[in-house]
Amino acid sequence: MERILVIQFRMIGDVLLNTPVVRALRQHYPQSYLAYCTEPIPAQVLRNNPYLDDILIQPRPATWCQQLAMISRVRQQRFDLVVDLMGNPRSALLTLLSGARHRLAFARFPRSLCYNHLVARTPEIVDYTVLERLRLLAPLGIHTTDIALDMVYTDEERAEVAAFLQRHGITPHDLLICVDPTSYVPTREWPGAYFSQLADLLHQRLGARVCLLWGPGEEAKVQAIAAAATSQPLLNPPWELTHLAALLDRTDFFVGNDSAPKHIAVSQGTPTLSITGAQNHVNWVSPEAQHQAVFAGLPCQPCFQRHCGPPLDIACMRTLSVDTVFDAVQALKPWVPKLK
Repeated sequence: MERILVIQFRMIGDVLLNTPVVRALRQHYPQSYLAYCTEPIPAQVLRNNPYLDDILIQPRPATWCQQLAMISRVRQQRFDLVVDLMGNPRSALLTLLSGARHRLAFARFPRSLCYNHLVARTPEIVDYTVLERLRLLAPLGIHTTDIALDMVYTDEERAEVAAFLQRHGITPHDLLICVDPTSYVPTREWPGAYFSQLADLLHQRLGARVCLLWGPGEEAKVQAIAAAATSQPLLNPPWELTHLAALLDRTDFFVGNDSAPKHIAVSQGTPTLSITGAQNHVNWVSPEAQHQAVFAGLPCQPCFQRHCGPPLDIACMRTLSVDTVFDAVQALKPWVPKLK
């Protein structure tokens, strides 16, 4: 294969979880031209990826004219292989019209008609999603279980993070814990009031300096969580994702909802604790020992639903107590030397 395109328009976490696929393709086809098609914000995850030659960015939302322009651009590049890791109607159409001789995706009728190399999903196997995505490469003769996530930040971004921490009196000797209290999916979001209490416990009982993480559109919510805590947790500046990677690399431990910052922490080798609701933690938590999940263990878990109304009202998150999450934090002492 001389020219390869990988497609995953969104989300941030999904694009990051696909980086082992990118690395495996580069190792199998070291001389190939390898590009990735995604949207502007997830593209930040790939900005410094050493295995990619180019990133094709499609706006979000994309008009029909913009989608047609991307189809034209892809056709002009004459890719030999397109790997569609998203499998939604837009990515399937782009793959079909790419002109590529080899079009690879997971089987999902009727979109399967857009591809000529298909891999059946294995719902009976509950596994980390990275391993499932790597299995998509089997028709290419690629068999790997290397699940390391690739996200690279610059020296300048490292320096900016160091300056931010220094301004707030945080030294390398302090226990620094980053907490992600937001999620765009209601059934994956632990109550904000619980996060305020958790931040206080982390500070009072462990002596930790706590930084609450936020992204576009989340600042007001996180400011309210910080204001309700007596320990005055920090908030990160309005950084891009690569700055966040630099911060999480400097962090001793991450705890929070199962969303993109958790995966960024994993990419930096930082131990994580995922607060899990409707999703199956096995799918989204790295099987490495330093990454753990905490959940209520209700009979309805996992339900995989995005919304949960009466009578349950997201009971899986409401009944998961602050003390239970704090105890789960302490259980990670073997992987966090500064935890006392």
